[in-house]
Amino acid sequence: MFTLLRQENRKLMHYRVIQLFIPFIMIFQFIIAIYAAHYPQLLTPYDAFVNNDYGFIPILFLTITIGSTYLTNERQNGTLRALLYRSYSRTQVLVSKWLTILGLMIGLSGFSTLMSLGLKLSFFRRLPNYGTIWHTWGLNMLSTGLTLLFLMSVVLLLGTLFTSSTPAILTGIIGYFIVTIFNQLCFYLYAKVSWLKWNPLNMINLGEQIQTPQLQQLTRLNLSTLTIGYIAYLLLFLTLANYSFQTRNVSSSRSNKITNQLDALSINC
Repeated sequence: MFTLLRQENRKLMHYRVIQLFIPFIMIFQFIIAIYAAHYPQLLTPYDAFVNNDYGFIPILFLTITIGSTYLTNERQNGTLRALLYRSYSRTQVLVSKWLTILGLMIGLSGFSTLMSLGLKLSFFRRLPNYGTIWHTWGLNMLSTGLTLLFLMSVVLLLGTLFTSSTPAILTGIIGYFIVTIFNQLCFYLYAKVSWLKWNPLNMINLGEQIQTPQLQQLTRLNLSTLTIGYIAYLLLFLTLANYSFQTRNVSSSRSNKITNQLDALSINC
């Protein structure tokens, strides 16, 4: 399993999009910090810092893209079929990819956080201490991380359902916007129809409710209940993803050629 994880990490680090993303997010956060420094009436330096200079936005879209296409790309290229020939079970292959994507998400979030701290020391050494800035900053990071983790469980499920990368990416990104908009509308429905509060969209509010306890009036669930629901749905989506991957054909027209070559080699041996 550890060998498989190392292979997946090496493979992911060779993705061109990831190699370009590091300088991109540095430039992105630098621009946000400069903008906040020069136009505080539109974006205050305080808001820019406690939101990590909005580095979570490009990280969100990158992880959605990687998570929804990681399996479909390998299925199309035939490498997924070849990997399963190397005595690894489907569950091992899938879990190794999940852990690799999780590590990527944590690593990029950590890099973005260090970048934000560096920008604070460079441009905003004296920020107003509204309700302890570090406390607000920490809660924002926790809220963003929990939201991203939950979204990723859904995206990883989508990645096992599609055989082509393009619809997987579009579904993941469009789905994020739909969830964000519809989640706000659901607050009005929870007050009218009580059982709707148990839907998975409500569980995505866990991070926000930790940060703002008053949100319980809208989610209609206390923090402990929301946490249990969050974990339950997270595990459910991952279980469904594993079931989908176990039952679906991992072959493509290209992978069938590789499979035939592998079969021919095994016969010759």
